[in-house]
Amino acid sequence: MKMPSITGAIDRIVSALSPKRGLRRALYRKAAGGISTDNRSDRSADSRRSDLYAAAKSGRLVGPWSPTDADVNRIIALSTPSVRKRIRQLVRDFPYFARAVRIMCDYTVGPGIMFQSKIRNADGHLDRKRNQEVEDVVSRWMDEADVAGKLHYYEMQQLSKRQDGECGEFIIVKRWRPNDGRYLPYALQLYEPDWLTTRHDRGLGPLSAPAKSTREPDVDIYQGVEYERATGRVLAYHFTDPDGWGKSSRVPAQDVVHGFESLRPGQLRGISPFTPGVLMAHDLSDYMDSEIDAAKSASKYLGSIETDNPMGMAAGWEQETDTDGIERTIEELENAVLKILQPGEKMNLATNPRPSENFPPMVRLMLCMLAVTTGAPYELVSGDYQQLSWSTAKIIRADFAQTLRPITDRHIRHFCVPTIAPVFDYAVLAGKLSLPNYFANPARWVKVQWQPPGMESSDMLRDTKATIDQIAAGLRAPQESTAARGRDLEEIYEQIKVARDLAAEIGIDLSAGSAKTSTALKNNPAAVEEQ
Repeated sequence: MKMPSITGAIDRIVSALSPKRGLRRALYRKAAGGISTDNRSDRSADSRRSDLYAAAKSGRLVGPWSPTDADVNRIIALSTPSVRKRIRQLVRDFPYFARAVRIMCDYTVGPGIMFQSKIRNADGHLDRKRNQEVEDVVSRWMDEADVAGKLHYYEMQQLSKRQDGECGEFIIVKRWRPNDGRYLPYALQLYEPDWLTTRHDRGLGPLSAPAKSTREPDVDIYQGVEYERATGRVLAYHFTDPDGWGKSSRVPAQDVVHGFESLRPGQLRGISPFTPGVLMAHDLSDYMDSEIDAAKSASKYLGSIETDNPMGMAAGWEQETDTDGIERTIEELENAVLKILQPGEKMNLATNPRPSENFPPMVRLMLCMLAVTTGAPYELVSGDYQQLSWSTAKIIRADFAQTLRPITDRHIRHFCVPTIAPVFDYAVLAGKLSLPNYFANPARWVKVQWQPPGMESSDMLRDTKATIDQIAAGLRAPQESTAARGRDLEEIYEQIKVARDLAAEIGIDLSAGSAKTSTALKNNPAAVEEQ
C-alpha cells in the first residue's frame, strides 16, 4: 500500500483544525502547480505541473503513452533482425521502397566517388607528374580490389552503400593475398552484417554493468563486437564462417572496416535509416494491393439480370443449347456475349467505381511520408512530376543536395579513407610508387580528394550566369562550381584543350559561338532561349 506523503498528511491535519486554511493551502498549491494533497499517482501530479515540457506531461489528451527506453545497443540488438528482414523484403517486392534505396545509392555514390591525388611540391603547387603516377597505381589496384575478382572498387562503394541503407551498416575485411598474382597483395572482402555472431557475447554495451566473471574485466563482447568497456574502443570482430558449420573466427579491428551512422554515444552496431518508413511502406503496399484487387474484381462483372421469377433465371441458363449443341439463347458479339432474356427479365449493366476518388490523394500522402523517412524527394521516389514547376524543382534539388552532403561525407570517411590508405603502404613496399621518406612522413604523400557525383542544374542558363558573376566577384572558385557537377576542373581543362586542338586541326572556329553566348548570358539569360 502506498504511504501518504508528509505534505498530504499536514494538509489533512490543517483541514481538520481549520477548513478555511486547508482550502486556501489546496488552492495555492494548485495555482503553483505543486503536488496534490490526495493520494493520486505521481503521473497525475506530473500532468498538472507547469514546470514540465509539454512533451513530458501525461493526461487525458496524451493517453496511455508511456514509451520504454533502454541502452541503444540493446534496442538495436533486439530490433535489427526483424527490421533487416522486413526492409530486404520491401526492397525485393515493393517498387517505391526499392526506388528509394536506389536513389540514395545513385546520388551518394553513383558511378563512384572518384579518387584524385593532390600531392603538392615544396612551393605549394600541385605536383602533376607525381599525382598522375599515384592515380595510375590506384586505378590499377581498383580493377582487382575485390578479393573475389568480381567487383571494381567503385562497385564495392555502391554495394557497401546499399548495405548501409538496407542493413544500417557495412563490413569490409582487409585481405593479404601475396600468392594470387595480383598487382598489389592487398584486397577487400565485403561481409554481410548477419555474419557477426553473438555466440561469444558477454556484455550489454559500453558503460553498462561489467561482466561478472571474465579473464579481461575491461573487455566485453556484444553483438559480435569486442570492445573496451571504459572507452568503447573496438578491439576485434567475431564472425561466423558461413561455410564452416557454425565455426567462428576473431578478426582484429585494424583489419575490419565497419561503417554505420552513430545515433547515440557508445553505439556498437548500426540500424537502417529507412526503419521509420517500414510500417508506412508495408501499409501502403497492402492498401494499393487491396484497391487493385477490388478494381480487378469489379471489372469482371458486366452486369446482372433482374427477374420476377428466380427459378426462371436458373432455367434459362440450363437451356442455353439444344440437342445439337447449337446455342439458342446466347447472342455473340466480337468480344462480348449478349444474353437473350426471358419474359420478365431486365438487364442491369454494372458500374465500376474503383479505384475510388480518394485513392490517388491517399497514395500521394503516404508516398510523401515514405519519402520523408527515406530522405529522397517525393518526386524521385514516386516518379510523379505532374505538379512540378522550375522554381519548385530548383528548391527540391537544393534541399536534396544539402541532405546528401553529410551522407556522402560519412561514406567517404567510413569507406573510402580506410580502404585506400593501405594502398600507399603496399605500393611503396612493392616498388610501384617512389615516395621519398614515405614511412617517416606519410601525411605529405597521402593527399587525396574524393569527388562525389554531382547534379546538373535544372535551369542551366540562369545558374550559369549566377556562377559567372560569383566567380568574377571572387565569391566562388571555379573548382567549387565544377565539383558541384561531380567534375574535376583539371580534367575539364584538359578535355577543352584536346577539343580546341582537334577543332584547330580540322579547321573549325569555336570562339565565335562561345563569344556570342557569353555576351547574351551577361546581358540577358532569357535572350539565349529566344535565339
